[in-house]
Amino acid sequence: MKKHSFQNISELKNQYTSVCDVAERFKNELCHELTKLIDDNGLKLGFPIQKRIKTWSSIKDKILDQNLKLKSIEQLQDLIGLRTVFLYTRDLKLIEGIIKRTFIVKKQYDTSDKLAENQFGYSSIHFVIQFPKDWLKVPSLSEFGKFSAEIQIRTLAQHIWSEVSHELQYKSKVDVPKNLIRPIYRASALLETVDLEFERLLYEREEYRKQIDEKIDQELNVDNIEQILDSLLPSENKYFFEEYAQLHKEMLKKGIKTTEQLKSFVKDNIEWVIEYDKKRVASEVVEAREKEGLSCPPDDWERVKKGYFYTYCGLVRGMLKRDSG
Repeated sequence: MKKHSFQNISELKNQYTSVCDVAERFKNELCHELTKLIDDNGLKLGFPIQKRIKTWSSIKDKILDQNLKLKSIEQLQDLIGLRTVFLYTRDLKLIEGIIKRTFIVKKQYDTSDKLAENQFGYSSIHFVIQFPKDWLKVPSLSEFGKFSAEIQIRTLAQHIWSEVSHELQYKSKVDVPKNLIRPIYRASALLETVDLEFERLLYEREEYRKQIDEKIDQELNVDNIEQILDSLLPSENKYFFEEYAQLHKEMLKKGIKTTEQLKSFVKDNIEWVIEYDKKRVASEVVEAREKEGLSCPPDDWERVKKGYFYTYCGLVRGMLKRDSG
């Protein structure tokens, strides 16, 4: 290594130290925006977004191993990294489109494209992005103009394979004891099958829901419960995740076992429960004024400001309690 290269690394280390605070804010803002995009579009994460700023030791190793030529630390495309792990393969296509529409995509690649035939690996799509120029006009975001970030997207099954293969350090066939090669291939194939079967399950569920005949009385299940409540309750009250399975158990205890029984029960109580919801909204507003602050959790307060409080499950539980006296 030439002497001037060490001097350059020292300069980059100083730059890294000086930008860490701004990079931390950029990472958190990007995570906030991406989380909102995922929630607003109804996509399903396996667990919350993972986020990190690359450590200096990792950066230094990367510079030396790959002989990178960086004039500034901001040129490092994965200085800030986010990983999103989704439940379903179909969500990958959706989030890919959302990322492309929302951010400036400087680079995109799939890790599986780089694998040789004798290498083990996982499919993980990577995007190197920047904030749009219009965003940078907002004073609180203007300091992020120099930064790029890497966003990884993969399914939960792909993530499991990635973590296990990383732990075992089985990067290619030559790394693996001969008696373990077949189990490795089986595990890899099984995880691919998991993604395929989840897609099949979702498709068959959608087909079932299309064929539900509202005119025929049926035993209740989580799918026709949702369909009935969608048709009878105000859409504004619906929460992104309703506990239909638990609500189903509560209905069965009250003797509501069929679709016709549920429709009749909701219709008999709909006017009362809407008024009940309005009173709860009014009481929350009064309590907030008296306390000079929030009287309920922030998520619930957002609903209160829009004029409603209870979710679908909350409304039905209110009806059940009223029916019990």
